[in-house]
Amino acid sequence: MLNFEKILINWPIIPVGLAIVLVIVALPQILRLLVIFRENIATSETQKIYQRIINPDQALLQSIILLLLADIILLVTHRLVPKLQSINIIEFPVGLSVSLVIGWLGYRLVERFFKIYLTEITQNGQKLNSDLLIVAKGLTFFLFLFIIITIFSQAHEINIFGLIASLGISGVAIAFAAQKTLEQLLGGIVLYLDRPFMVSDYIGLPDGTFGKVESIGLCSTKIRISGKGTLMVVPNNYLGFAEKVSPKFMPLLTKNFLTNQ
Repeated sequence: MLNFEKILINWPIIPVGLAIVLVIVALPQILRLLVIFRENIATSETQKIYQRIINPDQALLQSIILLLLADIILLVTHRLVPKLQSINIIEFPVGLSVSLVIGWLGYRLVERFFKIYLTEITQNGQKLNSDLLIVAKGLTFFLFLFIIITIFSQAHEINIFGLIASLGISGVAIAFAAQKTLEQLLGGIVLYLDRPFMVSDYIGLPDGTFGKVESIGLCSTKIRISGKGTLMVVPNNYLGFAEKVSPKFMPLLTKNFLTNQ
């Protein structure tokens, strides 16, 4: 009588072969589904987004789907037959490769999306805060990467949250050390959300200084002082008390400002 467990241990290549066969069989169906999905998207705007952002990496997306199917088969096989350690040796690098490729694809999609967004805004003549755009792009990719790491760690029973908790203490220490920078950063976010003034507006600062806003950055704002022409860099957390001034009052304010100097 054959020992089934012994056969499985001696033939770990069987699930690997099944994974390869299933991937090959599923390849035509996956390609057909991708074509149907692309041709039957509801709105023209969505089709436009797909063509400009996703379609350039369609071949990479197909490869990711195939690798993901193979990894799922190997992972399920390892869970059903945990004594097959050789499957785990094969599955872990495959899963890691899938995660890295998905991360690379996510980086390309995020980079392409913000590049197209920036180009369209520039063509429309709209003013854009490049610092905030860079932060938004970084946060989007960081969130995407965090989701990938979380899924990979949970699938392979890695306690990623325990590692994050241990790093939290170091994060608190860094936050205290960078308190001023964080205040300026939060001030920039508040300015972007509330928009108390825009570039080219005239504002008055709490110390009685008046000037024209030349640029609004993430941590600081550049103001051209009226009457002097001096360029002042002001931290954004200080501009919460700034007042917007009508341009028609600027000659009078400039005269009073120069008189008091």
